[in-house]
Amino acid sequence: MAGSLTNIAIATVALLVGIWILQRLRRWLTDRVERTVFPPEKMLPGLAADLHPLIVQVAKTFIGLLWLAAVLALAYPWLIYCLRQFPASAAWADEFQEFLITLFIDLGKGALAALPGLVAVVIVIVIARWFVRLIRVVFDKLQSGAISLPGLERETVRTTQTLLIVVVWLFALVAAYPYIPGSDTDAFRGLSMLLGLMVTLGSTGIINQVISGLFVVYSKSVRPDDYVRIADVEGEVIEVGSLAVKLRTPRQEEITIPHSVLVGAATTNYTRLAGENGMAITTSVTIGYDVPWRQVHALLQLGAARTKGLRHQPPPRVMQRELSDVWVQYMLLAHLETGHGRAAVLSELHAQIQDAFNEFGVQMMAPHYETQPEKPVLVPRSRWYETPAAAEESAPGASPATPNAPSAK
Repeated sequence: MAGSLTNIAIATVALLVGIWILQRLRRWLTDRVERTVFPPEKMLPGLAADLHPLIVQVAKTFIGLLWLAAVLALAYPWLIYCLRQFPASAAWADEFQEFLITLFIDLGKGALAALPGLVAVVIVIVIARWFVRLIRVVFDKLQSGAISLPGLERETVRTTQTLLIVVVWLFALVAAYPYIPGSDTDAFRGLSMLLGLMVTLGSTGIINQVISGLFVVYSKSVRPDDYVRIADVEGEVIEVGSLAVKLRTPRQEEITIPHSVLVGAATTNYTRLAGENGMAITTSVTIGYDVPWRQVHALLQLGAARTKGLRHQPPPRVMQRELSDVWVQYMLLAHLETGHGRAAVLSELHAQIQDAFNEFGVQMMAPHYETQPEKPVLVPRSRWYETPAAAEESAPGASPATPNAPSAK
């Protein structure tokens, strides 16, 4: 009895020493992984902070599982050895040993049976990765302009590349599925059906957004740096993503518009037809019939000539859009010097138009008057800079009149 206890004690000490060695090995491997596996200084800027902790955590988990398997591999023989030290438990030791041998034999047979399928899966993955690399090389050259393909423009290169890569991996998954060990079992099929149902029900809205995004990208209705109006939102496009478009408004707000909303809304692109003349800008005023239309045309053109940020060529044009019962609606069409600062230039244009009409004593009919007031609603020049407004060094009225300058009314 004493000899059996001594043997158990020696085996236990050996087990603890083995666990201690495994624990030291685990710590060494963990430190090695943190210092050498994808260190942040060797990764691309912007990716290290996101990927390095994830990669290290996955490696730590894998090392922990290996350590646990090694500890169990040491503890199982120790348990069998301890049970053999007593006649009453020797039969249990034989059963545990037989179970362990049978388990290893079954696992070995399963691994050998699955080996051809795993080789086929690896071959499919290698071929798929080769095609993905080829696609990336070709589309990088398309993006840089080194080569070109008919019908494929730079705005759609990245989206087309992503679609082709997704198609390649889907074909690879379909081709490799029959060779995955256990894919022919009822449990594997049931799990696949459950996952497919969950993805189908949970991604209905996302699929709608992705399909709408493909329509937006390939229709080229909006592109980065375009100045657009989508429904009631106006601003500069800063990103056309897979699920939404981001705009920067004149108030420096970032607004995200889902692709499904963009597809169903009216979109006005001010940049698309700018061409050599620059982006067009318009504004409207309503003036009574008692003011000669030629004078109104000249006043609007004078306000445009005094506005910084507007081009003189082509010259601003005035069109009469509506003849109502009591007023005429005039629209001024001009062109920006650059595609930026549209809201600021439009605000300055409105101010210069007001100054020009007040300067020459012409009353604007906004809000609409049903009858003409007894006295014209004007702001005389003497009141342009009343407190707290500060007088400018050079008043707008000091600018020389254009050839069509109106006469005082």
